[in-house]
Amino acid sequence: MRVSILQSNYVPWKGWFNLVALSDVTVIYDSVQYTKNDWRNRNRLPSPSGLVWLSIPVKTAGLLHQPINETQISDRSWTRRHWTTVRQLLRKRPHFGDYAAEWESWYLDSAADDLLHNVNMRFIRGLMGQSGIQTRLVDDREFQLRDDDPTGRVVQICATLGATSYLTGPAGLNYLDALRFEQAGVALEVIDYGTYDTYPQTSAPFEHGVSILDTLASLGPGTRAALNAGVRHV
Repeated sequence: MRVSILQSNYVPWKGWFNLVALSDVTVIYDSVQYTKNDWRNRNRLPSPSGLVWLSIPVKTAGLLHQPINETQISDRSWTRRHWTTVRQLLRKRPHFGDYAAEWESWYLDSAADDLLHNVNMRFIRGLMGQSGIQTRLVDDREFQLRDDDPTGRVVQICATLGATSYLTGPAGLNYLDALRFEQAGVALEVIDYGTYDTYPQTSAPFEHGVSILDTLASLGPGTRAALNAGVRHV
């Protein structure tokens, strides 16, 4: 069984969903510290004039060590602004109409949320469904993690789930100890994001690192096939 561990992001890019799609179980690890100017509360969409940021306003003053799953939204009006921008930027894409009503409902429902984690998970679960991804998601709070070492925590999660392999993004190799995985009998695998095809996009040059909203609006049912990054063993 292949396991991956990810922090929740706001309307993540296709690589985030690609990693999930290649896994049998993905653990959403939002008990770790929230990081400013990261992907937890923001993402991008292409436009004719360049990339446009969509950022959810969150409370950070005096809360530098707060975990992601306790991070609070500071202004609920963000939902109207974001949906207006999404509609303006993507409405001419061939498959926007296939998803627009559901996307709008998620934004309307999110106006009542105080926690960033809840908003992220609403969109993540919905976008997984629209992309044809059936991977099981598990909240990291279901585990009683004892090890303070990053590799130790990952190995413990893998052991608890009965994983035979652990799949990570390239950045995971910056802090994971491959020997620990070998000793635990868990294969360590890395996803290769450098093999994606392009598709018609409003920005130039083509930008892969944008929200999957752009991919779905452009490719529709072809989105699942576009999540085709390879995997290599470490």
